[in-house]
Amino acid sequence: MNDESEGIRDRVQSGGEKAAAGLAQALIGSPAFGQAVSAAVAARERAGDAQRVAMGALNVSSQEDADRLQRRLRVLSDRLEETEDRLDRALDDIRLLKRQMSDLKDASAKPEAKRSPAKSTGSSSTRKKS
Repeated sequence: MNDESEGIRDRVQSGGEKAAAGLAQALIGSPAFGQAVSAAVAARERAGDAQRVAMGALNVSSQEDADRLQRRLRVLSDRLEETEDRLDRALDDIRLLKRQMSDLKDASAKPEAKRSPAKSTGSSSTRKKS
């Protein structure tokens, strides 16, 4: 009985596939069907255009406008992050330069203090060591 039901199912399936293929072939070959598809596509395009015009008249953004704005915001966000990173690096460089300048000032001030007794704040014992 199981083989019999599988045989029936295969025959029905095969008949259905043949019928669907025949219908598709008939539709593809039919000039009326081609015209109907073309008219439907054209109507869809006109409806989309009319929707964009109506939304523009109401000052409402379309999905396309929203998508374009979202892409622009993403680009601006990326550029802002890049600018922040550059600024952070520049600030780090400035801090390093300030430290180096301070170290140079300190290094140049120490020999002057040792050479000139008037600027020295140490005791007389420090002067003797120089």
